[in-house]
Amino acid sequence: MRAMCLKLALLCCMLPVTVTVARQHEVIFCGERIPVDNDFVANKLMNVIRKQVPVVNLPELRRKANTWFPVFEKYLSRHGLPLDLKYIPVVESGFTNATSHAGASGYWQLMPETARGLGLTVNEAVDERLDIVKSTEAACKLLKSYYASIGVWALTLAGYNFGIGNISKAIKKQGSNYFTMQLNPETAVYVYKIIAVKELFEYPELYMKDFGYNVFSSRSVPKAPAGSGSDEDAEFRSMAVKVMSKTAKEPKIKRSYYAAHIEDARKFRDGDLVKVVFDEDIYTTSGMSRKGYGFKATGWVIDDRVFIDLNMGHELTVLAMDNQKGVPLPELKENKRTEVILMQEEVLQEE
Repeated sequence: MRAMCLKLALLCCMLPVTVTVARQHEVIFCGERIPVDNDFVANKLMNVIRKQVPVVNLPELRRKANTWFPVFEKYLSRHGLPLDLKYIPVVESGFTNATSHAGASGYWQLMPETARGLGLTVNEAVDERLDIVKSTEAACKLLKSYYASIGVWALTLAGYNFGIGNISKAIKKQGSNYFTMQLNPETAVYVYKIIAVKELFEYPELYMKDFGYNVFSSRSVPKAPAGSGSDEDAEFRSMAVKVMSKTAKEPKIKRSYYAAHIEDARKFRDGDLVKVVFDEDIYTTSGMSRKGYGFKATGWVIDDRVFIDLNMGHELTVLAMDNQKGVPLPELKENKRTEVILMQEEVLQEE
């Protein structure tokens, strides 16, 4: 009996343990889970993402984002605010100091009265809304104040667009769930736009299969977009989704790193499959994959880097050896074996 048990144990050790179950992509913004498990919300978000692709794909905007995001993150961190708020200027101004028809100006599109109330000088001679540092500081104060009043980030952003007074009245009449509220057309899509920009900046490879082509390549031919829902849909009116409570904290993320490599991809072309091989045992929510296990995943070229969709949502992300997301295309073209890092993200549960 003992010998039989030993043989069974050895056999089990020899059997490969693989990751075969795809995780659903969770959309989290400012620590709040967006209810994409609801078909209406998911379809609306995907349609907004489609419309934001031409914006996010502009080389000049992406260059400015690389310049200014670190500045925004510095001030957001100083005020204890979620770093996801750095995407607001992309939607508000596209990193231009344009003035709207309503009189809002600067990257953060602050109104004159609001800016003055936050300590900025706005007159015929001086307009500190155009000062990136001062306007960012002012925007952080405003967002912090709005969140203290409302307690939900989705509605805080709606208030940033619609005005704190207007959104407070809407909350009293309709409740504190942005995704079920009847708002003016601009505000009803505003939060979706900011979430869409974040998704396209941080997880572009996850959307390629939904579009059916590389949305960041001028050589790709887009398919006809799917139809969009209406705010009058019965499903929209009857939705009952949850957002985090006013006292909820932004979830803590644990990140682990594992060694892996990509086998010969010297003939890689945009949209091809590449073989990723684990160089050490990796534990995921789907089980354990042993060292040496390999599987194929789709790669997409974005800004001359290959982003690889492992079909596992946020759980495993492919990083290059420079610790940046996406593998430089020349490395794949020049090397038979390309070393990479797999970053694993785990949301820690509050006790």
